[in-house]
Amino acid sequence: MFDLKDLTPEHFQSLLESELAIEGTDQALVLESVELIRSPSPRGQPFSLTLRAPEGKSGPQGIYHLVHPQLGTLPLFLVPLELKNGSVRFEAVFN
Repeated sequence: MFDLKDLTPEHFQSLLESELAIEGTDQALVLESVELIRSPSPRGQPFSLTLRAPEGKSGPQGIYHLVHPQLGTLPLFLVPLELKNGSVRFEAVFN
């Protein structure tokens, strides 16, 4: 498992359109985008992830433990952004 402070946008670039399972459920989110952001942050390069829930599925803002074979388990704070084409999109910000 990676420490969140050590993750960079490059860790996620190759995972675009990959599923990240939600630990303890049979649900997964799809990594839709990795965006560099500007922020007064101690992190070398702040960035955000956009993840897509399965159609018709939703969830509240909060910490989700996402699992991927390459990254291990990541406790990410996800915020619902919008409903698009029947799917909720979530954002995680690394700053």
